[in-house]
Amino acid sequence: MKRVLSALLLGAGLLTACRAPSGETGDLTTRVLFTANGSYDAQADQRGKVPGTAGLRRVEWRSRPPLAAQAVTVEYDGEQRPKGWQMTVQRPEFSAADLAGQQAQAVQTAQGAGTLVRGGPLAGVLLLTGGAAGSGDLRLLTRGYAVQHHPELLPAFAFGP
Repeated sequence: MKRVLSALLLGAGLLTACRAPSGETGDLTTRVLFTANGSYDAQADQRGKVPGTAGLRRVEWRSRPPLAAQAVTVEYDGEQRPKGWQMTVQRPEFSAADLAGQQAQAVQTAQGAGTLVRGGPLAGVLLLTGGAAGSGDLRLLTRGYAVQHHPELLPAFAFGP
């Protein structure tokens, strides 16, 4: 009986920890994934199609970004969002190293130095830093997004998990 009760309590604890994004208990990686996959879209300042593209959509948060940053923008393929997205984080209060952790692989891309996450929930995501005038912006993108919109970045994914 104690084992059953312990298992139920553990399960309830896991469900609480992984619960929807309304709470502030999620770690950074979890919040990034929730943001990329649409859990915070209802709180966005702007949502809509990207002009001049076929099926590309954009969500922007400026007044209340879901991550510790000045602003967050996610672009994604409307039909394959979990596999094909790009996130731009303006002036984040965290670094690429915070996201990649010990699973980081330094890579050189056509757009400069980057980090490929080799393990964990963000495995296969490419992290690029920089932005306009060294602003410290952080850009994350999946291989699926690169295939469609930035094929020059594909060699960086060859080191993947």
